Amino acid sequence: MARKSACADIWHVVRYSDMPSDRETVQRKRRELHEQMRALAFEPLMRGSIVERVRKCGRPNCACARDPSARHRGKYLSVHLGGRTQALPLRQEDEERVGRAIAAYKRLWALIDGLTECELSDLRREARERRRARSRRQ
Repeated sequence: MARKSACADIWHVVRYSDMPSDRETVQRKRRELHEQMRALAFEPLMRGSIVERVRKCGRPNCACARDPSARHRGKYLSVHLGGRTQALPLRQEDEERVGRAIAAYKRLWALIDGLTECELSDLRREARERRRARSRRQ
């Protein structure tokens, strides 16, 4: 493999010296993500979905038996736990609080995805460095 000239190496240092390195960028992102995770530690977290069910009640004299637009509506929290899906009816006053807890849970997973990206970036960078070190020794 042909070596670069000294001029090319100097140009590389001058060109990129004011840019943060990949390692520094990843470390900064990791710190920011950990700070955001710490902030979430004080919020309620809940996995699940808020779903609206529309149903007939089963009483033959009810309007829902004849008119589909008169069917009964209700909001439920749907959660899959222990291999089973559970549905809990939600009161209107609880809906906002449960929605915030679900949103916080989704933010937590987004942070975990970001941390996973950081770790993958580190692994790729380390693999590149090992390849470069091996090629220099040869």
